[in-house]
Amino acid sequence: MQPMTLHRRFRPWRYGIGHSQLLLHARAHGSHNEHLNVLFEGVLAVKLRSAYHPLILQPADQHARASIVAFAQIPARHQDRILCLTLPTPDTEPGFIACARATVLATTATDPADADIWNDYSRVLHVLKQSSNLTGQPCPGLP
Repeated sequence: MQPMTLHRRFRPWRYGIGHSQLLLHARAHGSHNEHLNVLFEGVLAVKLRSAYHPLILQPADQHARASIVAFAQIPARHQDRILCLTLPTPDTEPGFIACARATVLATTATDPADADIWNDYSRVLHVLKQSSNLTGQPCPGLP
């Protein structure tokens, strides 16, 4: 599996422990008329920076995956269903996310307050699950 690179500036936008969801958000600006969101569902563990530019979603290698699974205390019977991603950056150790799935979403919301909401103007660009094959190719329709 290859990493997926989203060439925008993403920030952690919302984290809901009750729903086990994390949202990373990139606002529309300049030549980009769409907001981008990455919604992580079934989140079990995270280590994040305050911003990523670009955001690289890289499947964890065997060693990193074992470390993430141990950190999150995921029982062996559930480990094969968990997506472990590292978030590499050039100047520090990578962050990580352990979750059930990640969805990349674009929206053309005109009200900045609605930029992170799935609405009639939203479209799914990509869904990542443990069994999915990350190609590293740009997502269709990604700015």
